[in-house]
Amino acid sequence: MTEQWYTIGSFTFPSSWGAIIASFVLTFLFLFFWNRKASDWYSNAILIFILVWKLSVIVIDFQTVIKHPFTILYFHGGIMGYWLGLAAVLLYIFFRKVDCPSILIISWMTTVLVFEVVLHILHDDFLLAGIQSVLNLMMVYFVMIKSAGPDGRMWTGQIFVLFTLFQLFLHTLIGGFELSVIIWTYLVMMIGLIFLLTVRRKTKNE
Repeated sequence: MTEQWYTIGSFTFPSSWGAIIASFVLTFLFLFFWNRKASDWYSNAILIFILVWKLSVIVIDFQTVIKHPFTILYFHGGIMGYWLGLAAVLLYIFFRKVDCPSILIISWMTTVLVFEVVLHILHDDFLLAGIQSVLNLMMVYFVMIKSAGPDGRMWTGQIFVLFTLFQLFLHTLIGGFELSVIIWTYLVMMIGLIFLLTVRRKTKNE
């Protein structure tokens, strides 16, 4: 999918940034009204991601920062900083010990749902946005219902894998097979959250 750019005043940003910001804000609002405790750790995770991504420029381009300290205000860590931020978030939620790991997966699925819909809208793909939002919403709702049952973690894990594979399928269908940053992000988060779900399940059984 070709990146599109938008301008608000003197600020120019790519469509992916707009989709990311919208997904963070709308997911936080959803969690705030659905599960107040989840909205707290979610906002902390977003703050950690932004800070690590932004300040990682100190490590990645140390010489430039030393010569021109104000570059911290105008630059960020780029793609390397992005992955460092994502790693920091995974470490945070691993050691945070959220009471119900299923809520972590629901939160991430909601983030992806909003991101994909807004991204398609910003690219004027309204039909695809509608179709993907309905199917993704059905899977998120199904996880919310099943996660409260006796086999909730098993159902949550299985539906989450199906949800992730569905996103990969659509991206491949639209733009061809390409291991883009978005695809890698979905895969890394799927592996990380499934690992967390498995670890918590073993700990609970013990």
